[in-house]
Amino acid sequence: MNKAIFRLAVIDDAEEINSVSIHLGYQRLSGNQASEKLQSLLESEADQIFVAELKGKIIGWIHLFYARRLASNDFYEIGGLVVNPEYRGLGIGKSLVKFATSQVTEEVRVRCNETRLESHLFYEQQGFKSIKSQRVFKL
Repeated sequence: MNKAIFRLAVIDDAEEINSVSIHLGYQRLSGNQASEKLQSLLESEADQIFVAELKGKIIGWIHLFYARRLASNDFYEIGGLVVNPEYRGLGIGKSLVKFATSQVTEEVRVRCNETRLESHLFYEQQGFKSIKSQRVFKL
C-alpha cells in the first residue's frame, strides 16, 4: 500500500470529508452544507482540519480547535477524528493525531464518549492521560 499524505484540508475536500464522517455516525450533510461548514472552519483562526489522503482519496480527518479559558490555560482540543473503516488498523488515526499535534505548540486534549472504550484505549496508546470524568448538559 502506498503511504498516506497528511495535509491541511482545503475546500475541495468537503464532500469526501462528509462521506468519511458518516462512518462514525455523523449526519450526512448536503453538498452545500458540507462546503459551507468546512469553509467556515477553514476561515477560523481557532480551527485546524487535517486530512489523510491515499491515492487521491480522503481516508480520514482530524479537527483541532483552540479552546480559550478565562481561569486556566488555553489548549487545543480534538473536535473529531474519523478514519474510513476500510483503512482502520493501518496506523492512519495514529498518524493523523501525531501530524496534527505536531502542528501546534499548546497542550492538546480530547473528550471521548464514555461508551467508546476503543477510543479511550486508542488515545491512551497515543500518550494521552485521563485527567477527569464529566457530564455534558444541554439546554
